[in-house]
Amino acid sequence: MVAALLWVASAGVELLSHGVRHPVVRGVDHFLAPETLPVDHLTAAAPWGLVLPVLSALALAGAYAALLALVRVGRRGAPAVTAVAAYWMVAVLAGVAVAAVPVVADVAGALSADALPSGIADVDGHLMTAAHWGVVWGWAPALVARLLDRTAPPAGARLLRAAAAALVLLAAAVGLVLATSAAADAGALGALAAVTSR
Repeated sequence: MVAALLWVASAGVELLSHGVRHPVVRGVDHFLAPETLPVDHLTAAAPWGLVLPVLSALALAGAYAALLALVRVGRRGAPAVTAVAAYWMVAVLAGVAVAAVPVVADVAGALSADALPSGIADVDGHLMTAAHWGVVWGWAPALVARLLDRTAPPAGARLLRAAAAALVLLAAAVGLVLATSAAADAGALGALAAVTSR
């Protein structure tokens, strides 16, 4: 939950900085609040401006929970520093997984149409931004996860939790792809192109 809130908050803070003209302030903002969600998702006409960030946050929460269930070690399973580092890396990987959703959708759509993927020109930039978010903000959910550690659950329970969380990720990812397409078809995503050009 902490990871999902920070995911959306980072995008919101980055969006608010679009009006800032001072290059140093802009640079610090880009460092501290990476653009985890496309600006047009945040500024889309109703209801898409709410639906798209919520689906993205759910996908991030599902990815984080699934990966965390696989690496969770319990209080006595590993030193605290090792556990926090592992949980922090989970945030990085969860961010990259969510950022990869539109890429996977584009590639799958292109392959099903026997065409070449077209919308993946800035894949490395978007994936790096998501990884950057995990590096900058992943410590917070990692600390919370470590504080909540008790005993390591049995392997079967961990796999069951990971599978349930992966289903949340999958459902949110499919919803995100469908909602993005519906919002684009409704003309709701290009409404504030001037904001992105600043």
